[in-house]
Amino acid sequence: MDINKIKSLEWKKEPFSKQNWGNNFHSISSYVGRIKPSFAHWLIEFVSSKGDVVYDPFCGIGTVPLEASIMGRKSIGNDLNPYAYSITKSKLDNRGLDKELDYLQRIDLNKSDGSNLESVESWVKEYYHPKTLKEILYLVDLFKKDNRDFLLGCLLGIAHGHRPQHLSIRTGYIIPYIPNPKPEIVYKNSIEKMIQKVNRMYKNQPYFEYTPEVFLEDSRNTSFIKDKTIDVVISSPPYYDTLDYVSANKLRLYLYGVNDGYQNELKSNLIQDKKNYLDEMLKIGVELNRILKDDGVIVFVLGDVHYGKRTVNTALDISNLYEENRLFKTLDIINDKIPSEKTTIIKYGGNQAISSKKEKLDRILILKKQ
Repeated sequence: MDINKIKSLEWKKEPFSKQNWGNNFHSISSYVGRIKPSFAHWLIEFVSSKGDVVYDPFCGIGTVPLEASIMGRKSIGNDLNPYAYSITKSKLDNRGLDKELDYLQRIDLNKSDGSNLESVESWVKEYYHPKTLKEILYLVDLFKKDNRDFLLGCLLGIAHGHRPQHLSIRTGYIIPYIPNPKPEIVYKNSIEKMIQKVNRMYKNQPYFEYTPEVFLEDSRNTSFIKDKTIDVVISSPPYYDTLDYVSANKLRLYLYGVNDGYQNELKSNLIQDKKNYLDEMLKIGVELNRILKDDGVIVFVLGDVHYGKRTVNTALDISNLYEENRLFKTLDIINDKIPSEKTTIIKYGGNQAISSKKEKLDRILILKKQ
């Protein structure tokens, strides 16, 4: 591994700096705070080789597992967020365009008329025409029953947004919110929009040399991975309480089947509480030390956190934590500036993005075993 190559920040150069760079499967659905595909691509290129096992313990919607698989690595990912897990599975379900279109065209949407919306939360109904919402709920159940992960991911991807291809009223694509004045609610045919979405995704079909693995599991207990089997860890973990991964995805989570009560429970299980953040990240470090090979490397992408005038360097905190507990040695911390207009903070109790005017840094923390 040549750290100087990482310092070249290749993902900031053309054509990798373009927002839509990479395989179309990367854009099946959105996720707040996700790592850019080009960023993942170059980190994988610089710190691993073909055939290596690349693991992402906070895989979100599967950017690292998908890109690693495309690049000829054996990829493993896990996340505790059911929506994120479902999108990762959708990216790794690669059956081909013809099979997906044939399945969609055989669906009878008239069967969705029997769906009962009485039990659906009132806030969810505000986003959809009743007939469209019935179709979405029917299709979610159907895709789950038939194990059509790719189609389920595509459906969640178009569930809400601000463009004609989305099934909701005009609203946020990443974070759902209802603008004022509220847009007119019109019926949108789910199958028509799904066919359009599937065709867009399959403009460049990915190829996997190795079958990727993804788990709905907690990185604080990686019993699903054997000792010393991971070559490289590449991940963007949570950094303190900057992002609320539940509230930001509350509508897609609900449509997937995670009701309001379980969403609250999910929040309490995720690592997004600044009071115990370092304690929980220490548990992560212990697990990574067990599963990483002796010559293995960890690359964490971590952002600074701003509390009023105080700035917390998350990468330095993790570096000190792991060195003090004799888990890993820090090889370097590389700074990567992010323009202020691309900075988003999601705070608890709300579902809208707050733009920060402060300069934000991604810091690339590179570790190896002590």
